[in-house]
Amino acid sequence: MDSLNFVNLIQAATVGVSILASLLLWRKGTFDGIALLLGLIAFATLVNLLEETGITRDIYIISPIFILLFGPAGYLASKHLTNEKLTKRDWVHILPAAPLLLFSSHVSIVIAIGTIWRLIYAYFTATLLTTYKRTLDEERSDSEEFSFNWLVWVIVVMALFNLIDLIRLNSQPYISYELNIIGQGINNSVWLLAVMIIAIKLIEQKSPPTLAQAKNEKISKEPAPENYLSTFAELDKLIIINQWFLKPRLTLTDVSELSGLQTRDISRAINTVANKPFNEYINEYRIKHICQALDAGSNLTLTRLFTDAGFSSKASFNKVFKDYTSMTPSEYKSQNKV
Repeated sequence: MDSLNFVNLIQAATVGVSILASLLLWRKGTFDGIALLLGLIAFATLVNLLEETGITRDIYIISPIFILLFGPAGYLASKHLTNEKLTKRDWVHILPAAPLLLFSSHVSIVIAIGTIWRLIYAYFTATLLTTYKRTLDEERSDSEEFSFNWLVWVIVVMALFNLIDLIRLNSQPYISYELNIIGQGINNSVWLLAVMIIAIKLIEQKSPPTLAQAKNEKISKEPAPENYLSTFAELDKLIIINQWFLKPRLTLTDVSELSGLQTRDISRAINTVANKPFNEYINEYRIKHICQALDAGSNLTLTRLFTDAGFSSKASFNKVFKDYTSMTPSEYKSQNKV
């Protein structure tokens, strides 16, 4: 057995954190796909640790093959995360890794193929998650609470670091042992950090809503048809008079039931006439309502104001408020006291 170095300690920490995070997320049920992905990361890191310390190196090197698996596994876990049912056909994504098991001793070649594969699947996964977010925007006023944009960044950054590490791996004959170890340490630290971020964010995050019947409709830039103009005028009047926008977690279905209009007509009317998705349309009315209260010198706390206005998340409220006013809620409130 070879002596341990600081990289091996980081790897051991990654194994422990990944297993713990996997168990915690598995208990939540909704995130069991990500839990399995973290379990795969723990297993792959453990295999890599055993190979590097010489325990299994003389048996057979298989750790490079995991680079090829992480991309498809991340994509399938993300698809499950967005409440899409996985089919037998989906598992075809992981099959290309099987033949390369026979050539895993050719480390540089397998890692190069795996890195390109991960970049391709990073694109697929990012597209899947951003499409999911746009679909939520069309259906729910609280879509920010279920956004996985942070996960998109984690996936993209991890793929890019993997690409950088590929350069290090192929440069090993030309760089010093110390520099190689430092590069390996940085790469493993990024993995550990990514696992921690995924675990913390998902443990805090609410289970994403099911959108089995939701259809992502892009905002139309074409002139609104006459029937949508009249539908929007009627809808807008009802929402303002009845202040439906104050209802927490308001959805397209809720508005349909309250107004008697079809969900598709409501969505298309808002998209084509207001030129914005449903959540942005509703949240603008909420922000206007809060601003009117602040302008009138309301003594209510910001927390009371945003909860009364229908926001169920402080983070979501702060983001929407700043997007609309270019100021934080505290800055806007202070401005009115001057």
